[in-house]
Amino acid sequence: MEQSMGLYEKLVEFFKRDNWEFRTIPHYQAIEMGVAGENSTYRLVALADEERSIVRFLVFLEGKIPEPRRRDIMEFLTRANYGLLLGNFEMDLSDGEVRFRCSTSTEGSELSYEQYRNMLYISVGIMDRYYPGLQRVVQGSADPAAAIADIES
Repeated sequence: MEQSMGLYEKLVEFFKRDNWEFRTIPHYQAIEMGVAGENSTYRLVALADEERSIVRFLVFLEGKIPEPRRRDIMEFLTRANYGLLLGNFEMDLSDGEVRFRCSTSTEGSELSYEQYRNMLYISVGIMDRYYPGLQRVVQGSADPAAAIADIES
């Protein structure tokens, strides 16, 4: 990827290089697309923050967590986050939106194709790994601790 390109242009170039189908959101310096894991499909938003030299990959769970299930999902996500080396889960407590975030600073360096690819696959892979347990907790068929223990054993 060319050195003269801005962070957003490099992000777009990464997705074009591998022929991903996506839409650009220039006002936000972001791209958006659907991605498929083994367990579900997700919405991915990748953002370039030129001012702070940060690239973020956000993978969103479809739908929102119903209010009565949010406390259990908060526990599930906290337990999941404790063991994660890269990235973290987040939930908007006002509407129940759940996402996984992987980000990196690019200040003083250029991200390689491999680094962009790793961020993409880590983000989707971790969301997909935890998805079945999260669904069981949402449905009330597993408590958060047991669901995490199943995933991480």
